[in-house]
Amino acid sequence: MTEQRTLVGGSGQPPAGLATRAGDLLQLLRSNAAGYSRADLLEFTGMARSTLYERLDALFAAGLVYESTPLRSQRGRPPRALRFDDRNKLVVCIEIGHTHAGIHLLSLGREIVAAARVSVDIRESQEAVAGQAIEVALRLLDGRQAVGAGVGLPAPVDPLHRLGLERTVLAHWDLQRLQEAMEAMLDCPVLLENDARSMAVGEVRNPLESLVAVKVSTGIGSGIIVRGALVRGAHGAAGDIGHVRIPEASGHRCRCGRDGCLAAVASGRALLAAPQLAKYRTLRQLVDACGSDPAVGAAVTEAGRLLGRALAATVSTLNPGRLAVGGLVGVLPDFLAACRRQILDDAFEPSLVDLEIVPADSRTATAVGLCRLVEESLYAPERIEQLLSQRTA
Repeated sequence: MTEQRTLVGGSGQPPAGLATRAGDLLQLLRSNAAGYSRADLLEFTGMARSTLYERLDALFAAGLVYESTPLRSQRGRPPRALRFDDRNKLVVCIEIGHTHAGIHLLSLGREIVAAARVSVDIRESQEAVAGQAIEVALRLLDGRQAVGAGVGLPAPVDPLHRLGLERTVLAHWDLQRLQEAMEAMLDCPVLLENDARSMAVGEVRNPLESLVAVKVSTGIGSGIIVRGALVRGAHGAAGDIGHVRIPEASGHRCRCGRDGCLAAVASGRALLAAPQLAKYRTLRQLVDACGSDPAVGAAVTEAGRLLGRALAATVSTLNPGRLAVGGLVGVLPDFLAACRRQILDDAFEPSLVDLEIVPADSRTATAVGLCRLVEESLYAPERIEQLLSQRTA
């Protein structure tokens, strides 16, 4: 089975003698925020000086590289640093949930420039939901042009559009048509990704980290990072643990149409459907009552325990260094504590050594992850080569 993986971090200093294209040169410069001198690049690439300068000229002309402050030098005139030009470049990051959409503008340095939130209804058409989000995004841009956009969705996302959405909350959406429409409205490339996988990318702390990020809000999803690489699976369904069947969910009908899914008993939707919690009309109301209503506290604790039961197998299989749990429900202390206890009880002991089980940064992780993924896509060596070829033509 073919596994799609996307690197979300560099691996440090590049090896010497690497033969590179202009796109590979840009990749080197992106890997080091301080930049490299021309002498550094000659050493790393093994290219002839004339070839290196020709490719650098092409990157300068395309506005992808700039000359920055001088690097330190022991003697003589210090060389100037060549850097990836991420100045004044903005990325639109949109996280579409079941009831709300979060819209963020980020710099390529992954700093949040502006943010807003709008109510949506995922049951409506994709044109209506996307239109609401993009209207807010354009208002935040205020006439500025984004270099790209990332959209996090609460469903598996297959880059080749071979995986159907029939059993998901987006069964009535067409992701290829959605991508094309959003690109037309924003006038920039748009990348679609699962929201939990985007959150996992945003949670990465170091280039070789292995972690699992779980989002528990209206639904349940997770993202997997193995040694700095995002694991999507053969058709974009990796990490969709909400639809793993567990014995405790037997007899509970899931929204996907099957019986016994984890999401049918441990998700925000399941909590709202519980008879003893019928007085709460929205997930926000239920979450806010967790500390004061014993019935909510008990239901949230049980939901956390059930998630822990499912995640114990994930921990034993993948042996991550960190498990980050986020989402409106996932960050509740009672939920996380119960989840942690169950994992420690059920998982294979060697997989628990030095394992961190912590709250995810639910406010910004998804936006930061989307920004990283957009940047990796926009400035991939193959895409840069194509861009430069078009400019030459």
